[in-house]
Amino acid sequence: MALAGTTTPSTVPDPRVLRPGDPTGYRLPFAPGLEVPIEQGWNSAYSHNGRSEYAYDFGLHLNTPVLAAASGVVSYVHSGETACGGAALLDHANYVTIDHPDGSSTQYGHLGAVEVRVGDVVQVGQEIALSGRTGFTGCMPHLHFARQLQGGGVTQSIPVYFEEYPGQQFVDGEVIETSPACGVKGAPVGTFCATYRGTGAHDPELFARVEKSIDFDWGRHSPGGYWLDDAKAGFAVQYAGTLMIESAGVYAIDVRASDHVRVRVDGVQLLEDWSAHPRAHAFELEWRATPGKHTIQIEHLDPTGDGELHVAVAPELIDGAWIRWADVDLEA
Repeated sequence: MALAGTTTPSTVPDPRVLRPGDPTGYRLPFAPGLEVPIEQGWNSAYSHNGRSEYAYDFGLHLNTPVLAAASGVVSYVHSGETACGGAALLDHANYVTIDHPDGSSTQYGHLGAVEVRVGDVVQVGQEIALSGRTGFTGCMPHLHFARQLQGGGVTQSIPVYFEEYPGQQFVDGEVIETSPACGVKGAPVGTFCATYRGTGAHDPELFARVEKSIDFDWGRHSPGGYWLDDAKAGFAVQYAGTLMIESAGVYAIDVRASDHVRVRVDGVQLLEDWSAHPRAHAFELEWRATPGKHTIQIEHLDPTGDGELHVAVAPELIDGAWIRWADVDLEA
């Protein structure tokens, strides 16, 4: 169903245009493990037209957790409604609106319970409400979701695509589902689950994705991922991965990093250099490994967005006066 519109100021940020297949920055607003039907898609004859032309109705049962589709700041909240019914209740839906750094906002409607307040900073995947059927719903529970212009609680909707289905527009009756950004069990062995944030200690998560290796020159290519296409303001990132070691021995962890970096293996800190370096510094760490799987975590803070980070693991084989390097087999 639709929600009543609110006045949109004439001066609002221009949100980034989303095109099918581009990195979106938006995740589906419900938890993994659910199969959710599309009850109403874009440009429907029923109620998704005009301001709601790019909205979706997700068929969530009553009291299903509603999650923030992207990180941002809660800009509008309407709560306290309990009634459901026809068009006369258009103005009586509980909803939450979140403003995002790309100039857009997302709006979550017909909620049963609201769990955030205006001014709250929320991160992608954070629970913000429980689904409901308040307002013009015909008393059928669902979540009305729209990406929209900033400047009001309910404004002109605009196209949105989701990371789980980056090139797809949903249609009525289709069943969709989501999964964690790095998979249910985390990143595959030999890869890393990378979580990118702002530079502040309490900044919300911007996005997460699987990285096959850690070999970056941010001055040449920013992290991307929609929110960090231009990383001049800096960013922080944490990598979590699993290494498969076939043979016991001494291994070298070769790190080259500008700015701030930490490295832990199996929870043991091997490197702590949390200071600014305008140029990349090289570190060679020795690690005595046993056969089997081992966890590795790397934290990195780049306050300018143009530094470097390179991490490689290899067995350290002594051959006379020379140290020979051979790639570790990182396959499971």
